[in-house]
Amino acid sequence: MNKSYLKWGFVALLGFGIGACVQHLPVANNDPAVAQTTNVAQLKNLQATYASVSKKVLPAVVNINTTQIIPGRILRDPFSDFFGGGGTIREPDRKAQSLGSGVIVNNNGTIITNHHVIANANQITVTLNDQRQFPAKVIGSDTDSDVAVLKIQATNLPTLQWDDSDKLQVGDIVLAMGSPFGLSSTVTQGIISAKGRHDLGISPYEEFLQTDAAINPGNSGGALVDLNGNLIGINSAILSKTGGNQGIGLAIPSNLVRKISDQLISSGHVTRGWLGVVAQPITTDIAKGMNLPNTNGVLVIGVYDNGPAAALQPGDVILSANGIAISSAGQLRNEVADLVPGSTLTLQLWHNGKSVQQSVKVGTRPEKVQGI
Repeated sequence: MNKSYLKWGFVALLGFGIGACVQHLPVANNDPAVAQTTNVAQLKNLQATYASVSKKVLPAVVNINTTQIIPGRILRDPFSDFFGGGGTIREPDRKAQSLGSGVIVNNNGTIITNHHVIANANQITVTLNDQRQFPAKVIGSDTDSDVAVLKIQATNLPTLQWDDSDKLQVGDIVLAMGSPFGLSSTVTQGIISAKGRHDLGISPYEEFLQTDAAINPGNSGGALVDLNGNLIGINSAILSKTGGNQGIGLAIPSNLVRKISDQLISSGHVTRGWLGVVAQPITTDIAKGMNLPNTNGVLVIGVYDNGPAAALQPGDVILSANGIAISSAGQLRNEVADLVPGSTLTLQLWHNGKSVQQSVKVGTRPEKVQGI
């Protein structure tokens, strides 16, 4: 299954019906007329909620247009070669444009979007819901989490309020807002399909919310909101065989976005904790060969010399970190990244056939390094 960032693509027509919802609504009694009246009233209440939330949120969701200047290639001049000159010619520079979305989180013009929306852009233009346009400056951008912060010179702007994404439950109703295929102010509805999706290979640090709200190319950086109209995620990617929506959209949870964006605003970069190990999942065969009771934990397959966890050995299994059971390398990477460098991390290990504890002083993650 391809993992697609939400870039400009082809147009697909989508529809959504409410008929299936009716049969699941509670009825007052067995009288068909009363039941129909009750169902219609409940649907109207739900409809009013969607309309109210959309009216509240859409003014704070923006369209982002980027332009990248691609230098022309240097080619050998065939006419010069013919006359023995050996000269070159340069192709004209090209402009590549892409579209995405963003969310205003401060009335002074601070906007959150995805890193991949503005990566390598020479020019960024933000279009507000009222059609005003502003050039944008990048305050900071984090490749590893795919979060970026922009700033436009405007005041008294509508904003969205952050909400606690940890409180979300699978089944909660959500609305996705953005500019799919450049169609600004688009609203789609769905539920939280899953939480804590990681190890998808989209970005190094993943803790995605999964939703079936329709997300398409151009939605990247847009808002995922709850029925109170509060920001619970930034739409980021889709899993799709076609490049368009197939019901598996992914959003970066608001708690992670807020943590990353606060660091980008304050310092322009993100500081993460680091152990200095490389790990892989525990398979059934590995568990059997190591006399493990199950496949919980991750297997250490590499340790950085002089790294924070240099005392660990390849073949150790990390079962838990600070009391949190570890089920995947992605989960452990996220847990370690959240820690303040210099803090102490207590690991529960399976070492030489028995369970032991090991305390590790967390380091600062270097740039462009593999592992956890």
